[in-house]
Amino acid sequence: MKNFSNLLAWGTTALIAVLAALNWSTLMADAPLNLLVAQIDAPLGVIMLALSGVMGAAFVFAYLHNHIGSLLETRKLLKEVQRAHDLADKAEASRIEALQKLIAKEFLQLNQRLGTGSAPTTGHTQI
Repeated sequence: MKNFSNLLAWGTTALIAVLAALNWSTLMADAPLNLLVAQIDAPLGVIMLALSGVMGAAFVFAYLHNHIGSLLETRKLLKEVQRAHDLADKAEASRIEALQKLIAKEFLQLNQRLGTGSAPTTGHTQI
């Protein structure tokens, strides 16, 4: 979809440029323009073409501003996700370390019981 939009925008720009080039003499024809405070003779076509260019540039600027804003927001969210991921990794490492200590303690207690002969009896006699 993005490629289609780019193609459409460039195609429209090319079409306007070709039509302006083919009709340049008409665009350069003087016409009376009323500016509210004065009336002047100027090429109306060139003025309208320039205003269209300014509007196009404004739309491109707005698009770039929006895109840069979304990229900055994405970067901020990525950093936040990375911080949360690091925190989860630390918590998991802490739980694993606690589990290892618990297992080591249990094995030590088991070894002490087996070494001193104080293992619990099951009521069975050995042959």
